[in-house]
Amino acid sequence: MKKVFSALALLLITAVGATAQRPGSVQWSASAKPATHAGEYVVALHAEVENGWHVYSAKQSSGGPLPLVIRVDQGAPFSLDGAITGTSPIQHHDASFNLDTEYFTGTFLLNIPVKSTTQGSGEIPLAVRFQMCSDTTCMPPRTIHLVAKVNAS
Repeated sequence: MKKVFSALALLLITAVGATAQRPGSVQWSASAKPATHAGEYVVALHAEVENGWHVYSAKQSSGGPLPLVIRVDQGAPFSLDGAITGTSPIQHHDASFNLDTEYFTGTFLLNIPVKSTTQGSGEIPLAVRFQMCSDTTCMPPRTIHLVAKVNAS
């Protein structure tokens, strides 16, 4: 019986340890509203970065971290239509890269202008590629896919 309890305890500790060691995370969400002209939209991309981590912005020097890239999924009846605006990134000299970098921490919002290339479905599919780091660890770049549903108001 003692061996059974020991085995169960070891299994539980291993499972909890594997979960606790999961690296930083970012929670992403997106919604869209019609813009000024017919067929134009503004996608609000909202991100919440886990404390102690940061996501690099779209503007990075060569040889540094991979920049944030936001695209409309291939084959969708939408395209990007202008400059992305929103939360200003933090500018910082990163000793790991020996370069000036830009990144976001905490909660940030990016406004992405999009236009319909045909009669859209009311859902704008996005691909967001990003790299995130802490002060000691960088994660490999990831791509997530989101759908921004168009709100009429």
